[in-house]
Amino acid sequence: MRCSWWCPVDGAQGPGVAVSSIDPMSRPIFIALILLIAAAAAAIRLSQLSERPMHGDEAVNAYKLGETIEGRGYEYDPREYHGPTLNYLALIAARLGGVGSYVGLTEFILRVVPVVFGTLLILLLLPLGDGLGRMAAVFAALFMAVSPAMVFYSRYFIHEMLLVCFTAGVIVCGYRYLKRPAMLWALLAGVCLGLMHATKETFIIALGSMGAALLVMLYARWRTGQWVNDIKRVKPVHCAVMLLAAAVVSVTFFSSFFSNAGGVLDSVLTYSTYLDRAGPTGLHEHPWHYYLGLLGHYQFADGPVFSELIVLPLALVGLGFTVRGSVEGANAGLLRFVALFTVLMTVFYSLIPYKTPWCLLSFYHGIILLAGVGVACLFRFKSIVFRLALGGLLLVGTWHLAWQSDATNNEYNADSRNPYVYAHTGSDIFRIADRVKEMAQAHEEGLATPIQIYCPGNDYWPLPWYLRGHRVEYTNTVAEASQSAPVILIQPPLEEALMRKLYELPPPGQKELYMHLFDENGRETKMELRPGVEMRGFVAKSLWDRFERAKAEAESTIQGPQQ
Repeated sequence: MRCSWWCPVDGAQGPGVAVSSIDPMSRPIFIALILLIAAAAAAIRLSQLSERPMHGDEAVNAYKLGETIEGRGYEYDPREYHGPTLNYLALIAARLGGVGSYVGLTEFILRVVPVVFGTLLILLLLPLGDGLGRMAAVFAALFMAVSPAMVFYSRYFIHEMLLVCFTAGVIVCGYRYLKRPAMLWALLAGVCLGLMHATKETFIIALGSMGAALLVMLYARWRTGQWVNDIKRVKPVHCAVMLLAAAVVSVTFFSSFFSNAGGVLDSVLTYSTYLDRAGPTGLHEHPWHYYLGLLGHYQFADGPVFSELIVLPLALVGLGFTVRGSVEGANAGLLRFVALFTVLMTVFYSLIPYKTPWCLLSFYHGIILLAGVGVACLFRFKSIVFRLALGGLLLVGTWHLAWQSDATNNEYNADSRNPYVYAHTGSDIFRIADRVKEMAQAHEEGLATPIQIYCPGNDYWPLPWYLRGHRVEYTNTVAEASQSAPVILIQPPLEEALMRKLYELPPPGQKELYMHLFDENGRETKMELRPGVEMRGFVAKSLWDRFERAKAEAESTIQGPQQ
């Protein structure tokens, strides 16, 4: 008999597949370790959660959430913004935080949502302990807890971590169902599948990879004549319940809880848009090895070398043992499914020209699972010297991952030398926003002070987040007919048009002199929204003088009591 490719139940195996019912790690210790690692992972992810500047994508998602909070509703847009789950799950966080307006939102409330799902991803290893092997699951949890990529994007208010978590949920529920068919697991698998669809359009890559992996495994069983028994274990009524649950969840979210029926159709039509983007359009286009380069070795300019190389070779080891069918204490069928799914996902994402770094999470999760399997298999070798060397290597490698996580989320949290920083807002945003707010505070209208921001292509995000609550006009051209605001932000390509509006068009005697907003010691300071995107600021001289007088009075008030 050939080696079995599908062993979802009772440890069935063919020759060469070592599946032991005895795991070297007891169940209580396994549960305690996973919970401990998850708690540590949560603490790492929650630390200084508000310090990093908001990425433009985060700010857009926050604005959409603000519309929902303030009663303007949510409608799925098939061209932008991805699925609705992030919006509605963040709405729960906002309600729990007592937030009733867009202005009341904070970075912490927004980013705690991916933190929850990044932590839940580790907890989902609990029901996989007897499938991956408990030791493998513990090491996979450890790698997930400190992986720079996993930590960085678990603190990022975008859809990716939710998608990875829901995908893992489908795999977990599918495994538990095939191990012991029950309506509950079928229902939960359907819920997770519906959440995948309602999170991001790229769920179709994960779904296709799952389907392809199952077909390969069934084909191997068909060649040995054993596939009939596998099919009989799956009850049609359970399949119906799973599909119905997926449909109900998906329709509920895309219809904005049954208030926008068109959103359901849009969830299908959207693929015409995203298929076009997946092609070689030049936008976010990168070579096939882009993701592997980020994980394997990344160094930009004079920055440090970032690498998660400790994980990749271990994943190859786990893959090798899985193919050989020599993994003790694990379910051969689950391991082979994870291996096939991960390889297919990695290939698909690598071949698509359109690439953004956070997309690597979808297949990197599987790579980490295989790395955990690799560690567990290597510890089966009896040589004490080998085990000590392996333990030392893992200790150094895990410490290195933890150091990189700290660096990517603190010192390099908005720095291009960080492999996971991509088209990211720079730290200048804080100075830009603070200076605009200072001028508004000096103006008699306060928050209602008119502010104009001119950016070609509406490339002004995340300024709407940092200036929320202020009276701001955002446009992509300089309108000559409108009255000039006392505070103006502009990108250099439009500056000539602004100078014409300020100094050439007004009739004699009605011209207002403008000063450089970012003036320090008599010299204009260069400010960037993000690398290569400069922002220049101008403020009416009358307001500038008022600001300077207020500042001088404040300084004299402080110095008076000291003297």
